[in-house]
Amino acid sequence: MATLANKNPSPRTAQGKDTSVMAWIEDPYGHILMVKQTAGKKLWTLPGGKVRRHESLLSALRREVHEETGLSVSVASQVDLFDRYQKGNLTILFRVLIKKQTPTRSKKRALEISDSAYKSTLPVASTPSARFFWKRAQHSFEPLSLISTPG
Repeated sequence: MATLANKNPSPRTAQGKDTSVMAWIEDPYGHILMVKQTAGKKLWTLPGGKVRRHESLLSALRREVHEETGLSVSVASQVDLFDRYQKGNLTILFRVLIKKQTPTRSKKRALEISDSAYKSTLPVASTPSARFFWKRAQHSFEPLSLISTPG
């Protein structure tokens, strides 16, 4: 009779879940920055990507946002989670304030992202994670544009 100690775990079991980060970036009008992927179904999604081994969540977020948009993260705060347990993936959404307002193009970005735009509504052709967070944003957290400041 074989024991668990004798069985080889699958790579997913041995490594755990893949972890991804995504950025919720709003313009002054409450529109959300989205990027269009160049691969696969060419879907719209929020800027972000996978966290590398031995990389902090914030470092991964800063790297991915810069690679995909050319923008620099100023402040980031975790606001939601999407546990895609069937796919072995956990995505963490951060509400992000940026240092630089205008997205830029780069060679590396052109390989992954074909377009970026601030959207007032969720594009029909969006990733499951973008659809999940967009729907949750309507109920889970108040968009920055709706928060009034004393003054």
